Amino acid sequence: MDRIPKTSRSEKQGEGDRTLLIVEDEHLMLRLLEKFFSRHGYHVLKAADGEEAIEVYRSCMRRIDAVLLDMRLPKGTGEEVFRAMKDENPAVKVVMASGFLEPQVRIEMALAGAKRFVNKPYNLDELLGVFQSVIADE
Repeated sequence: MDRIPKTSRSEKQGEGDRTLLIVEDEHLMLRLLEKFFSRHGYHVLKAADGEEAIEVYRSCMRRIDAVLLDMRLPKGTGEEVFRAMKDENPAVKVVMASGFLEPQVRIEMALAGAKRFVNKPYNLDELLGVFQSVIADE
């Protein structure tokens, strides 16, 4: 597998051209997040299960700035998806989302490189701040 290096901000498109991959199996939540982030100037890619998330990430990883990854998904757990993304690109910026996450799993994911953890239900303004912070930390 080819690994891609982390790209610098100068290699990216303009400031308003940030791209998020949102991985969420709840259709209404996925649409809400897509609309919210689009209104704030982000391009949004979507996936509704683990297999689709890995497929979208592999095909678009060069333009994805960060990923919102639900921990509970059909066709693969959030942990499996996260590890597959890390195998493709060790510099991937993933924000893990869950209604409840066991402390041990949170520690393991942080040690593996997860950037942040957010609780569900989402506070959209806080979520926006999380992504602004994660993306700015290049």
